Amino acid sequence: MNTQAWITHFERNTRLNDTLELPTEPCTLPDATRVPLAASIATFQLGESGTGSRLRRYAREVAPLENFRGYQRAIDLFVAEEQSHSRLLARTVEHLGGKLLTKQWTNSVFRRLRFLVNLEFAIQVLLTAELIAEVYFGTLYLRCSDPVVNKVSHKLLRDEMKHLAFQRDFLSERIATFNDLGRWLWRAQFQVIHAITATVVAWDHRHTLRALGVNPADFRQRCLQAWTRYQERLEAEVVKLGPSSTHLPHESSLLWDRRS
Repeated sequence: MNTQAWITHFERNTRLNDTLELPTEPCTLPDATRVPLAASIATFQLGESGTGSRLRRYAREVAPLENFRGYQRAIDLFVAEEQSHSRLLARTVEHLGGKLLTKQWTNSVFRRLRFLVNLEFAIQVLLTAELIAEVYFGTLYLRCSDPVVNKVSHKLLRDEMKHLAFQRDFLSERIATFNDLGRWLWRAQFQVIHAITATVVAWDHRHTLRALGVNPADFRQRCLQAWTRYQERLEAEVVKLGPSSTHLPHESSLLWDRRS
């Protein structure tokens, strides 16, 4: 994994997010769109606001490996970029006249799920959120006429695409160490969790989607298609790598090895 390239990318890009200039004109969206949109973006803002402490702890397990040297620093910068997204989204919620959230049930479920097993599973849960965020911000970019929402959505859409590539670089090397059964179990549980999450998010944000002229069922379908494309790319990378001899102890690599 080329961790140095990702370190360079995150160092530069996070600064761009924090200095991004937004249009200053007031929001002119009708309340029927503005109100649910502000609440919807506030939910995503809360999801981007975590400190990443447990993810950093898990990352320390692979940091000593030769092919992941520098991964700890890359994860630190990745978390910092997520927090820069939180700040951008907070500015967007303020522009829309909404209120920031301190608690939201889907966000709480995600945070608990993320740390049930190990680093691979934590990254997978992040991936699930990022695959859905890619579709969500793409929808806002294409469907919302507000210049602030449009600009922030475009920036976050580009960032999420990079995040997906970053996670794919890591996971391809880790999954290459799994046996055939481990890979099958990985794909199966990833697909199920993503499908359930996409269904919940489409329902939870249904008022915003409908206000933007998007059928929630269509949004869910786009999320499932995004998963399929991502999984195909991930599997292609795993095939290129082949079996690897550099990995964590066997019991730490299994997805069903629950940590105390």
